[in-house]
Amino acid sequence: MIKPLIGVSGSMLRDSGGPYVDLWRSYVNEDYVRSVEEAGGIPVIIPFTENLDVAKETVRQLDGLLLSGGHDIYPLHYGEEPLQGIGDVWPERDQFDFALLEAAEEKEIPIFAICRGAQILNVYRGGTLYQDVKYDTNCTIKHSQNQTPALGTHTIHIDQNSKLSTIINSTEWITNSHHHQTIKNIGESLTVVAHTTDGTVEALEDQTRTWCIATQFHPEMMHKGDANAKKLFTSFVNATISYKEEH
Repeated sequence: MIKPLIGVSGSMLRDSGGPYVDLWRSYVNEDYVRSVEEAGGIPVIIPFTENLDVAKETVRQLDGLLLSGGHDIYPLHYGEEPLQGIGDVWPERDQFDFALLEAAEEKEIPIFAICRGAQILNVYRGGTLYQDVKYDTNCTIKHSQNQTPALGTHTIHIDQNSKLSTIINSTEWITNSHHHQTIKNIGESLTVVAHTTDGTVEALEDQTRTWCIATQFHPEMMHKGDANAKKLFTSFVNATISYKEEH
């Protein structure tokens, strides 16, 4: 069996010391690459580019798309001015990720969106965000744990009729949490399928598509030691295998 090619959206990193100060590097966190590989896929890092035609053409060669984490979303992309508490934004990367999504949806390949990726998917579909958790008056849980990345620190409650619940065979999961922006208004064709006890959205699905799941938490960080994270990545990769076989 030929393994599926799964694109992982890339970012840029600037060297701040050593002999190569101001050298820019294309990268993704190793956790994404390892999780895809261990689940049976071939990870392909999609380097950031402002040439959106190149970004789209890259996706057209793939069997699945994984949107990774990163910067805050540029608020003007969802019709708001920047508020106090927003972090660094990178409008060009937003456009890059939008282009990846456009091509992935046109090709109808499985999509897995994580943290920023979940927020990008929501905004791309016309949804909005809370620019910082302090603007959500219902938010009481600490959502930026600032410690061991893989550690599960809060419980999420999952809709029993969701694909996510079916995949992990549970309606609860203790997950990690590394974000300060949260999903507000829900984008077109997206359904909230998991939340924390304070109501914060932790997972979305597009149930009109074969496989499209977005998580606010980071299953790739938990993948080494968490059975549910392994099941989720295995399900994603298996969906890309099915896509490859059918096309």
